[in-house]
Amino acid sequence: MSPLGQRVEPFRGLLYNRRKCGELSAVVAPPYDLIGPERQNQLYERSPYNVVRLELNRDADRYGSSAKTLRQWLDESILERAAVPAIYLYSESFEVEGRRLNRDGFIARILLEEFGKGRILPHERTFSAPKEDRLRLLSATTTNMSSIFGLYSGIHPELEQLRERVTARPALFEVTDDLGVIHRLRAIEEPSELALIQRALDDSRILIADGHHRYETALNYSRRRRAAENNPVALQPYDYTMMTLTACADPGLVILPTHRVVKRLAPASIEAFAERAGKLFLIEEFDDRRALCARLKSAGHRALAVALKGDATLRLMRLKDAGAMASIAPDLPAAIRELDVSLLHAVVFNRILGLGEAEIKAGGNIEYTIDAEAALEAVARAQASGAFLLNPPSIGDVERVSDAGATMPEKSTYFFPKLLTGLVMNPLSD
Repeated sequence: MSPLGQRVEPFRGLLYNRRKCGELSAVVAPPYDLIGPERQNQLYERSPYNVVRLELNRDADRYGSSAKTLRQWLDESILERAAVPAIYLYSESFEVEGRRLNRDGFIARILLEEFGKGRILPHERTFSAPKEDRLRLLSATTTNMSSIFGLYSGIHPELEQLRERVTARPALFEVTDDLGVIHRLRAIEEPSELALIQRALDDSRILIADGHHRYETALNYSRRRRAAENNPVALQPYDYTMMTLTACADPGLVILPTHRVVKRLAPASIEAFAERAGKLFLIEEFDDRRALCARLKSAGHRALAVALKGDATLRLMRLKDAGAMASIAPDLPAAIRELDVSLLHAVVFNRILGLGEAEIKAGGNIEYTIDAEAALEAVARAQASGAFLLNPPSIGDVERVSDAGATMPEKSTYFFPKLLTGLVMNPLSD
């Protein structure tokens, strides 16, 4: 392979050998942060070669076991290296709210850059524990098992034309996941086509949509390796990470709302909620969940829905004074103050319920879900103290926040569908 040097590089991916592993649907998995213990066990039982054994191993020595399993699968040709370097066209076909959509992205190695340079930008804050977990896994396996999801800026007719040509070719494989999403992978190996992608994306701003923890982990890993090797001049494979690059203007780009379920609230806070909220919000009351959710969607920007344990009244809340956020949260950048999730955190959580940012960051008391019905049911069954429903931000909101050099609160966006883990992997050994 020629020396590394481009911002976007092809790679010899690790791919499942279907003659050995069987159906791909049995060996792929959702992203690690969507896999709870029950789901983890299901994936283990689905196949002895399911990628969860690499990405989220359940053995006592999780990271050592992942590394050992990876070596074994390579020795047994369960996983095989692609013969030549490629950038992969990854296509997802899915249905959401009665619409059939498609989303495309190029899976490549992307040169790691510090956020301060302004060419690769985050949009969400991160938690420390997942970064430590992912760093230990990457250090043990030296392989990107799952892809970061990035959005590139600009209009690129030449990339659209290439995408149309490549889409007309037979797919390497096609697999349907448990949500009915169809995933297709095609290899782009022709040098002129690879060069076209490299030129088009050389100067584009890349916004991290999903995978903030893994990107920061890749940066930390690169720093450690460079320090251990006395900072070699030439670029090394660990200076890159695997990323799926999709256009910001892709018509299949969908963001779903991420609702908050608070496990524990002080009874006094619940009892005083209606009175305190009424000073700042216009409140509509409901006794029907579907009606509440429909009203939330129609209300649009600056609306929240709330359900509290022991209170049969469901509430749709809209801020009385649209300019109040400037005085309530003066330290927040303007782009952040405009977000519904900031309204929830700064006003409802902090000011009304007394949930501070430190407690939220510590984790353990708040769960995140895209399922509004499940959130409301948890409160109705007294399994949680409160459910707080949001409308999703737009891609424009995400871009404005990133361009302002700011970050949203954790778990502010849920890009759908998620990228599937196990389609292709990136060994950091070339």
